[in-house]
Amino acid sequence: MRCEDATAVQKHLWDTRDLFSTDVHGLVRCGPQLAPPRFRLAYIPCRNRGEILRLILEESGAEYELEVVGFKNWETGVKATTPHGKLPVLRDYDGRGRDLGQEGAITRYLASECGLAGEGAAERAAVDSLYCFWFATLRNQGVSHDGEHFSIAALKTCDQTVADVPTYEEIFRRDELPRAVRSLAALGYFERTLEAAGTGFLVGDRPLLCDLGLFYVLYELAEDDNCGPDFAARFGVPLLGAFVERMAARPQIAAYLASPTRMPRYARAASGASTYEYVAGRLNPEIL
Repeated sequence: MRCEDATAVQKHLWDTRDLFSTDVHGLVRCGPQLAPPRFRLAYIPCRNRGEILRLILEESGAEYELEVVGFKNWETGVKATTPHGKLPVLRDYDGRGRDLGQEGAITRYLASECGLAGEGAAERAAVDSLYCFWFATLRNQGVSHDGEHFSIAALKTCDQTVADVPTYEEIFRRDELPRAVRSLAALGYFERTLEAAGTGFLVGDRPLLCDLGLFYVLYELAEDDNCGPDFAARFGVPLLGAFVERMAARPQIAAYLASPTRMPRYARAASGASTYEYVAGRLNPEIL
C-alpha cells in the first residue's frame, strides 16, 4: 500500500494491527508546509528510534517528509537502500544523494542543523553529555525502550520513590539491582539536573536535544496503561512532572502530539517485551 495521506496511513496501521504485517510505504508531508521539505526521514511505522528525531524536527518547525516503511517493504526492498541495512535513515542528507544511518548520528546532525544542540562549545558538550546519559539509561544503550537500565514495565509495580534507592552516582556496574531501582536512579538523576539548572530545562533556558529525549520517555511513562499522569507524585520527582507538562504544552509539540502524522504506540508484555500490536494512547485514539 502506498499513500501520502497521514490519516490513511494511520488507519491502515490500525486495520493491520500487527506491526510485522504492515505493507504500508507512505510519504507524508510534515511541518508548516510553507516551503519545500528540507529533510526526508525514513523509519518504520512506530515511534521508538524515530521519536526523538521527529521531536527535533517538530520543535524547530522544520519542513520535512516522513517516509513510513512497513516491515514487509523494508524486508523486501527498502533494507537494501539503507547504509547499514537498518532504519532510521535520513535521505540525501548532504545534498549529494548520500543517506545518513544510525540513530545517534542522525540525532546529532538534526539537532545541529535545527539549532537544538546548544550554543557554544561548552553548552553543546553539556547537552551531548546528557544525551549520552539518556541513551545509556532511559534508552538502554539504544537496544530497547524497556530493559536492564530503565523499565516502565518494572516501574508499573514499583512502590518505592527515588528517595528510597541509591543515587545513580552511587551505583556500580557490578551492582546487581532490580530494574525498578535502576530506573528510579536514572529518573532521580534527571530530577536533580533540573533542580540544579533552575530554568525548567536540563541545560540553558530552552528545550534542547536532551530535553526532547527526556520528554518523550516521560510522556510514555505517564500513559494511563503505564504509570499514569501521577507518576511524579508516586515516585517523588515533582520537577519531572512539571517538566513533561510544560513540554507537552509547547505549541509545536502540542500540535505534533495530536497530529495523525505521529505514529501510534504498540503494546508491551508484562516483562516489557514488545508485542508490536498497536494500542491507543493519549491524543492517539484508535481509528475505527
